[in-house]
Amino acid sequence: MSSIIIFSSSKKMKIINKTLKEKINSDCIEIKDLKKKNGFLNNIKNNFNALRSQKTNIEPEKVDLEKYDLILLGSPSTLGSISPAINTFLDKNDFTNKNVIIYTTTNTGKGYDVLKQMKQKVEEKGGIVLNSFIMRVNNKSDEELKINTIKLIKDLDIDLYV
Repeated sequence: MSSIIIFSSSKKMKIINKTLKEKINSDCIEIKDLKKKNGFLNNIKNNFNALRSQKTNIEPEKVDLEKYDLILLGSPSTLGSISPAINTFLDKNDFTNKNVIIYTTTNTGKGYDVLKQMKQKVEEKGGIVLNSFIMRVNNKSDEELKINTIKLIKDLDIDLYV
């Protein structure tokens, strides 16, 4: 059994996750940032917190990962850093001997830094990172995101892991 664990800050991330969930028949757990607020000034504050690798209050804080053979863990790239919600989730959960595929969405080329940070944190918590990917979302329609996600599942053989 597999689970997709994500923090979604945009409609585009939700489309990707919905497509993944449907195509690989997976559970989906959305991490909610209880401190995140909308608006221009709040967006600047949220980005600054991500840049400084800040933690936040999240829900759920912990997830029983024992029942999952594979975990897909997704975070948007926030100025080239992991979102505070996923950063907090990684610190509060045990990934010992769990197979993990990490991914990020980005409008820029800064996704590699996010993947490096996530990989390091997953491995520090005992997880095994099997694969990773970046989904570039800038100027993509909803349909393009669905098509690209389905293509990615095939290209990375993700369905073989579940």
